Amino acid sequence: MHESHKSKYSIHPGSDKMYHDLKMLYWWPNMKADIATYVSKYLTCTKVKAEHQRPSGLLFQPDIPEWEWEKITMDFITKLPKTAAGYDSI
Repeated sequence: MHESHKSKYSIHPGSDKMYHDLKMLYWWPNMKADIATYVSKYLTCTKVKAEHQRPSGLLFQPDIPEWEWEKITMDFITKLPKTAAGYDSI
């Protein structure tokens, strides 16, 4: 795990990426949990990852409408991998 995590080519991947890379070559019982524990204890990664994450915004309570269909909202999820039909959004 140490070699894979510290490799010049992987540049300290997170636990998910490291698991996917290692599972092609190795397997052992409880592998995913072991990798997650290893990465979470790696001090360099925890310091660097925290600096590059945006702080979460403040939460607010939306107004409750008095009438049905008074207010309609939509959320769009974009930049997904394209489907066979060519769509990349939900």
